[in-house]
Amino acid sequence: MTAHWPVAELDPVRRMRVLAASIPGVMYAEEHLDIPYERVWTYVDDVETSIPALIADVRSFRIVARDTATPDPAEKRLTAKAVGLLGNRGAFEVVLKPGWCLMQSRLVIGGMAATPEGDGTRFAGCGGLRFSGGRLLVRMVHATGGAQRIVNRLRQQLDP
Repeated sequence: MTAHWPVAELDPVRRMRVLAASIPGVMYAEEHLDIPYERVWTYVDDVETSIPALIADVRSFRIVARDTATPDPAEKRLTAKAVGLLGNRGAFEVVLKPGWCLMQSRLVIGGMAATPEGDGTRFAGCGGLRFSGGRLLVRMVHATGGAQRIVNRLRQQLDP
């Protein structure tokens, strides 16, 4: 009987939009970039380079472990260590696959998604804090364009 149920497939950006909407207080930005998807995702996929370049609070982001036993061969499950500008440190679980990057630590959750759109790319980024009072801090950062800054930095990194 369930064999004929409709299936709703969401591209990575739509999935990120749903995820961001379900997390209280998260900041979110989405935009079309006139940059080919392959170029955008090749850059984002190199998280050790892209995360510190795109997120102003991160000085370094290093992969320290890889889980090779994932059911999806295109998916990478990583453990990373982040160091902030003030020397603060955090361990992150990262799920990375084409068009999708989700990262979370004990205190922070964030992600990026991309999908081809015409000759360019639809790109989304989100981030939030996972502790009491985090919503207020995110609201203050969001008021200064926190998520939009990630999109703008990506464009600056990749625009010729």
